[in-house]
Amino acid sequence: MKVPLLLCLVLLGRDEPRVRPEPLGRFDARLIPEASGVVRSRRRPDVFWVHNDSGNAPVLFAVRKDGKVLRAFDVAAPNLDWEDVAIDDRGRLYIGDIGDNKGFLRLRAIYRVDEPDPSGPAGGPLKPTAATFYARSGDDRFDAEGLVIDGDRAVIVTKRFDGREAELREVAFTPPAPLLRPTKALKIGVLPGFVDPATGADLSADGRRLAVCGIRIVRVYERPNPPAWDDLRLAAEVPLAGDLNVEGIAWDDGDLIVAGEGGGLDRLAESTWKARRPGAKTSR
Repeated sequence: MKVPLLLCLVLLGRDEPRVRPEPLGRFDARLIPEASGVVRSRRRPDVFWVHNDSGNAPVLFAVRKDGKVLRAFDVAAPNLDWEDVAIDDRGRLYIGDIGDNKGFLRLRAIYRVDEPDPSGPAGGPLKPTAATFYARSGDDRFDAEGLVIDGDRAVIVTKRFDGREAELREVAFTPPAPLLRPTKALKIGVLPGFVDPATGADLSADGRRLAVCGIRIVRVYERPNPPAWDDLRLAAEVPLAGDLNVEGIAWDDGDLIVAGEGGGLDRLAESTWKARRPGAKTSR
């Protein structure tokens, strides 16, 4: 007896196609050649904050959704390896100098600056209003490229290359830990199923959804019981198509905006990511 084609597909597992996010606009490569972090302003919903990776000047860029730079702001803090930017509800931005691909940097830092007004008068460099440093011991070195703010603490998403799930590390931001008395990045959980190297993260304004990206993947997690971080549930898994090199991700209401090195901003619509159930097989 012949087995119906539909049943065969169910038994074998039908591959689902990768998703190409909607291009919104490209950055001026002279200004933003290596976008590494992105977050949307909560005071000005039409503004996104973007920065470059290591090897570039310590500058925050206010950009429109089409990638056009509105204004560049120098920051009075070194860019050893800026990897992500986060935001809170009090008009403050957090710059994560948290990367360390080669494992050489024992101390890492998170800087807090007041969110500037892109339409206001030009001023001097943005001076951090606080900075928290954390130390990593020889047996607890980790790389990281994802940063979110949850109340008075920073939560870091580690970047792994060993096939194990990404870790979540908590760094207390109140009170700030100075350079000479750094704090520790305490493990508070893992990201279920995130075995790719994580390159960016963003927490929704209500704290209930965490979006994490890799170079070619986006996963969305539900957090049913804030402020807990040990009960995250994988809600969506979206393998990405195209030549994107995704390094940052930001919520835009229910949509997701991704930023890539040598590229610009692209949109993953809410309807699109919600339709992608976790665990679906994907054609390469």
